[in-house]
Amino acid sequence: MRITLAELNALDRPGFVAALDGIYEHSPWVAEAAIDAGPFASRLALLDALNAAMLAAPRDTQRALIDAHPELAGKAAMAGALTAESQREQRGAGLDRCSAEEYAELQRLNADYRARFGFPFIVAVKGHSRASIIATWAERLLNDEDTEFARALHEIGRIAAFRLADRIREPAGDEIISLCRRLAMLSEQPDGLTCSCLTPTHRATAARLRDWMLEAGLEADIDAIGNVVGRWRSAQPGARTVITGSHYDTVINGGHYDGRLGVLLPIVVLGQLRRSGVQLPFDVEIVAFSDEEGVRFQSTFLGSSALAGHFDPMLLARRDRDGISLAEALQQAGHDPAEIPQLARDPQQIAAFVEVHIEQGPVLLDEGRALGVVTAINGAERHALVVTGRAGHAGTVPMRLRRDAAAAAAEMLLAVENIARDHDGVVATVGTLTVLGGAINVIPGRCELSIDLRAPDDARRIAARDAIFAAIDAIAARRAVTVERRQVHEAAATPCDPALQQALAEAIQRRADPRPPRRLPSGAGHDAMMMARLAPMAMLFVRCGNGGISHHPEEQMTADDAQRAADVFGDFLTCLGRPA
Repeated sequence: MRITLAELNALDRPGFVAALDGIYEHSPWVAEAAIDAGPFASRLALLDALNAAMLAAPRDTQRALIDAHPELAGKAAMAGALTAESQREQRGAGLDRCSAEEYAELQRLNADYRARFGFPFIVAVKGHSRASIIATWAERLLNDEDTEFARALHEIGRIAAFRLADRIREPAGDEIISLCRRLAMLSEQPDGLTCSCLTPTHRATAARLRDWMLEAGLEADIDAIGNVVGRWRSAQPGARTVITGSHYDTVINGGHYDGRLGVLLPIVVLGQLRRSGVQLPFDVEIVAFSDEEGVRFQSTFLGSSALAGHFDPMLLARRDRDGISLAEALQQAGHDPAEIPQLARDPQQIAAFVEVHIEQGPVLLDEGRALGVVTAINGAERHALVVTGRAGHAGTVPMRLRRDAAAAAAEMLLAVENIARDHDGVVATVGTLTVLGGAINVIPGRCELSIDLRAPDDARRIAARDAIFAAIDAIAARRAVTVERRQVHEAAATPCDPALQQALAEAIQRRADPRPPRRLPSGAGHDAMMMARLAPMAMLFVRCGNGGISHHPEEQMTADDAQRAADVFGDFLTCLGRPA
């Protein structure tokens, strides 16, 4: 029976212990020891208190807890004497369907393990197959007793997490925020959030995401490029697949919600739909993409490009600052780079890709809207310019004879800004402006600047670019300087599918806001750009707080907005593909 945190927090001691019966096998003392840490703000806080009580207990009490667990496919299982929780878990791993050879192997492992350590082998079987259980068992037989005792307690904590997820009911918004904050505790730096591709932190994050997908009742694994993939299969034969997700890597010292919201929100929503008995006419995959930001190997969309069938194998030779190649990093993480081409999805089997993401800007916040429908992901181009004039003495060259490269560059910067303002939907930024060899008493002779230009469609972007370059050439001629320019990046605009946009808009009006929804382009790039090569694509934007700041530790989002987004996304899924 499921219970809310509010209901649990209101119980007296006996009621609290009874409500958590079965979370720790035949060991109500764990709940008894944890209750004084309440009231509990989240399921994860409750789990922390329970596991802390378990780990603080005397060793003989811990040993009794370990001994309370049944052997896998052991005599208790054969006699039907397991607790309901253990029976369900062992059945889920297929241990009730062992062949004669598998059963004999499990009995041998039970005996060998008991003889070596004196207590039963414990593993959280959710997400395991019979073969992987046997392989894990054989590997752990090589441990010493203290290591294996600690591993047993760790696995008991994981079992408790899985059981608690099915027992405790939380509002979706609260749970999403709790998961985002907990995931941010895994970081490469102690005072901020950094999670770059295939580092130990990244791998720990992937393992945590896989466990949370399993808690939601999904199948889950980690693929050859480091994507974490959760699956909810439809009962309908031959069903196509709707993919959702976003990235779990971060920029250096990033925020809690960029990318990760689009992974954790679908996990929570699918868990709620599954527990409510909802049936969908399509399979759903949640993909936590391994690398969108490109921090470590300076190449974006590694995870999504593999699924879209556009992974560039030349990237495997790309090296990080420490000289480790992408191929080597994958191998260190236990992945086989040769399997990456097999990750490409069949476009005929994919019905849609839908990404939920924070806006990373202030539009929704300024308009008082929680959600928005993305119309397109802006096309973008970047240029590097070198302006060359003539250096001279700051005190001796008359103003009318100067060929000041910095003054020309400054005028060009203002032209970029003014032209972008005159072209609807276009944004342009001069992000770098450098006086080369500058000195306080020297007229600048050489200056470098960059231009980043974005628009929701390529025609507007190209028109703005042509106007900007014409203005720059005119400034250069008038000021007697020369300009060299080099394009360093170009990506076409990616329109969102009109039918999916409308489905999201209708879901917003049904579940969040009756007004016609705000439609807006995305100025930032997303994995959805790559996935649009595979299937029709759409994006749901969620309001940022704190002025819309993103890629920053002060990135903010509220539980209320997370709840609204979860309600809309769940409604969108349940209505998608059904007759009007």
